[in-house]
Amino acid sequence: MTALPGLQAEDRPDFERALHQALRTAEIREALRRKEATADAGATGATGATGDTGASGDTGDTGASGATDIQRLRAQALVASELIATAAAPEYAAYLRQRAAMATTTATTATASTASALSGSPTPSAGARGLLPVLAVLTPALAGASTAAFLLLGGLLGLFDSQRELSDALLTAGLTSATIAAFTLVVGAACLLVTAVRHRTPASDQRPRIHGHLRPYLHPSPHPPYVRRRDDAAVATARDAWLRALLHRGILPFLRDRLERSHSPSRTSQSQSQKSERGTT
Repeated sequence: MTALPGLQAEDRPDFERALHQALRTAEIREALRRKEATADAGATGATGATGDTGASGDTGDTGASGATDIQRLRAQALVASELIATAAAPEYAAYLRQRAAMATTTATTATASTASALSGSPTPSAGARGLLPVLAVLTPALAGASTAAFLLLGGLLGLFDSQRELSDALLTAGLTSATIAAFTLVVGAACLLVTAVRHRTPASDQRPRIHGHLRPYLHPSPHPPYVRRRDDAAVATARDAWLRALLHRGILPFLRDRLERSHSPSRTSQSQSQKSERGTT
């Protein structure tokens, strides 16, 4: 069996506001006025038996009796807040579920935003992609320098008959280096062109500058605005349903019961005083 949820600390201000609203309802104020009128009638009967001297002293206390009763009812309801809240336990459980779901949605949004912000950090694959343009520039330069060195040395050694074989080998190496230099130059130019096109900022992504710096790009939330508004509306609806149930099924019945309990002794004492008066007569 699922245990009923207890009243959480952050919901006690809502309970106190509902209690304040209940104490201001016409039903409770009318009950307090009837109780005060009954007390005044009993005090008037008592003063009629003891004399007029006590009447002037008792009428001064009846004005503050209504405020005292309200404070007493308020204190009793706050003490029994957990018991009163059980009358609206299903609505309160639904409210807590809606609030927890909204908190989960908010946490998911924050996590997704953090992951999107960290997605721009460099990775090993990004570093490898950045190394290719460097190689595309350096390889033709090195191959061209090697070609010049091989052809120069091969031409100088070709002047000597004794170094004819070495001269031919250097000239062949120079021609091979020239072929490599031409090939890598073409490949490097193509890589640079592709890199420039890939990293070119599209017109739709032009971001305004603030004091010489680019405005940070705000990643879109994984939850559209209408989803967030729907969650907020669901929480507000569940909260209103809980407060209505708490007021009509919990607080008002509790206040009626306390007023009836406090009113019944006064009736008993009044009937006993009438019987005693009849006995004396």
